[in-house]
Order: sequence, then structure tokens, then C-alpha cells
Amino acid sequence: MADTHTFLIHFRIPEATEPDEYAVRAYDDERLGDAALMGPDEHGVFDAEFDREAESFRGAVSSALGDLVAVFPEAEVHSVDADNLVSIAAIARRLDRSHESVRLYARGTRGPGNFPAPVGKLDAKTEVWHWPDVALWYRDTLGEPVPELQDNLFLTMLNDALEMRRTAEHLEIDDEELSAIVAILPPRLIEAAAGR
Repeated sequence: MADTHTFLIHFRIPEATEPDEYAVRAYDDERLGDAALMGPDEHGVFDAEFDREAESFRGAVSSALGDLVAVFPEAEVHSVDADNLVSIAAIARRLDRSHESVRLYARGTRGPGNFPAPVGKLDAKTEVWHWPDVALWYRDTLGEPVPELQDNLFLTMLNDALEMRRTAEHLEIDDEELSAIVAILPPRLIEAAAGR
């Protein structure tokens, strides 16, 4: 049974300055009939908000990406909105825990320890964590279920792959150096890419 999945795809068309041409292309193509197009901003960046029906979130995102690129082949897809940087307050909301209990887990004064390290700060006081790291710790260490964990892991990999794709277009690298990068990819990805 199909459900409706809502998400944003951020993309850039470097020469885009006026919205009309792109809005007409989007709204005239039935493949993007479930998307609202916003932009471009002064840098040519658009957001496409999808309400896509599919049997799974991952299926919805995959089909929307394919349709977006088919309609806008010149687009540089930046990311699918994942909200992966989270503060203590955001972690508490997502896990339906109190702010204080999450703070104590993060400081190692409650629970078994080994809470993931923060990946940065929003300001002098507000640390942020990578949500999939926290979600996996919560599931694997505390044995608690985490809603939509697999969808979040999928978005993490997808956004990392999009970043690699954009970077690879500009990277001057020889085959030996490129092989060193490929060697650190999980074997499952390499096998899937090879069509095995």
C-alpha cells in the first residue's frame, strides 16, 4: 500500500536567475506533478518539496530524484533534506526523552557510556551531533527502537554520494589515488555498483 512521503530536494542550476522558465518546465511535466518548486535564489539554488506516493520513503526519494534529473538534466543535486545535525534538545524530541536524560547520556554520567562525540558547535554553548550516530548508539547500546532509523541511514548515504558526485567532477586525481578512495567504500556498495 502506498503512503505519501514529504521531503525536500535541494538543487542548483548555475545559470538560473528567473523562476518562470523552470516553474513552467516543472509544472508542465507530470513527473513533477507532486512537487512544489521554490527558487531560484541569487545563487541558482532551488528547493523542490515533494509529496510523493510510494510504498516506502526510500522508494519515494529515489523516484523523485530520477524524475527531477530527467526534467532538469542540468541540475546539480545538492541534498535531500535530512536534518542530520542535532542538538541535545533535538535529540530529546526525536527520542521522546527529557532534555536532562539526554544531556546525562551525552556527558557519560548516565547509562553505559560511549555516547557519540559531538561533530561541532552551533555557537559557544550549543554542541551538535550527527543524528544517525546517536540513533545507532541508542538502538545498539540501550536496545531501544528508533523510529525511521533506516530512512535516516539511507539519506545519510545518499547525501554523501551526492557530495562525492559533485566533488569528483572537479577533482584532478590519478587512477591510483582514486583507487585508494574506492578501497574504503563498503564492499556491498562496490558490488552493487558493479551489478553483482
